[in-house]
Amino acid sequence: MTSIKKIAEIAGVSRGTVDRALNNRGGVNEDVANRIRSIAKDLGYKTNRAGLALAARKHPLKIGAIFPSDGNPYFEDVISGMRAAEKEYADFGVSVSLKTTKGFNTSSQLRHIDALVEEGVQAIILSPVNDLAIANRIKDLLSEGIPVITANTDLEKSDRLCYVGTDYFKSGKMAGGLMGLMAAGRKMRIVILTGSIHVLGHNQSVSGFYSAIKSKYPNLRVVDVEETLDNSDISYELTRRLLSSKDCPDAIYMTAGAVYGACRAIEEADMAGKIILLTHDFTGESRGFLEKRVITASIPQDPYQQGYLPVKLLFDYSLDKEKPQNDRVYTNSYITIPESI
Repeated sequence: MTSIKKIAEIAGVSRGTVDRALNNRGGVNEDVANRIRSIAKDLGYKTNRAGLALAARKHPLKIGAIFPSDGNPYFEDVISGMRAAEKEYADFGVSVSLKTTKGFNTSSQLRHIDALVEEGVQAIILSPVNDLAIANRIKDLLSEGIPVITANTDLEKSDRLCYVGTDYFKSGKMAGGLMGLMAAGRKMRIVILTGSIHVLGHNQSVSGFYSAIKSKYPNLRVVDVEETLDNSDISYELTRRLLSSKDCPDAIYMTAGAVYGACRAIEEADMAGKIILLTHDFTGESRGFLEKRVITASIPQDPYQQGYLPVKLLFDYSLDKEKPQNDRVYTNSYITIPESI
């Protein structure tokens, strides 16, 4: 059985230094502490997590969170999950400072990151814009000892700790497959209303949808892709224009938020049940539209867990500095129809 003495011998430090590094008691150079943890991991040494959790009470963990939740009811459940985890771990000194934005804006996110660092947060949960400037800022944060978990949508080429959220490509394929089943061999013209081309998850949903219909449903044709910027006013105008045009589509697939605007336009045009509307939202607001069959079907993405799990994972990481087992922690996706509620 590996002992602290053995780790100390290999690391060339005292047993007290090993104990402080493995139990996050401070007073150890970060490079040395990381080397000690690496040796302990290689030797299969297991820290006493109960003891670490008790010790954590003396070192409160302040987490910062940034979500594009202004005007987007989807994130109400994300924030609810985050607050539930905060309450669950409050006895261990965990607290969360939340910053919100309207839509996905790089400069707003960078400004909020700076504000959270000024507040003294030790970790950040971020629903990021897929922008190199954000990826570079995450690298800087890591060098400052501030780990970042991306939630709800991921970021390419960044040093984030892990991603928590939907497998968007898979859920896009589910949407494409469901659309194909509903078409039942009929030719259908489809318009995709996506959130933003600057959001990786939205792009992955579109790619997954195309992948499904290209391989199995040649009778389905995407005739246009429009951005709503997760803004219901924009989705309302886009949908209203589509429904009043001579080339009115047979179906609309929404990859992101702003569902209310599209549903409002469909109701006003008396098109409920006459046009297929496939979404990924399942909020209190969209539930009513599903019951009234304005929404044909939805593929929810478990937003509660997208808020809850990052807090839990960051708390676990604060105990022993071990990265989560999986680089991508996927939440559940499933199909909901009016009969299932």
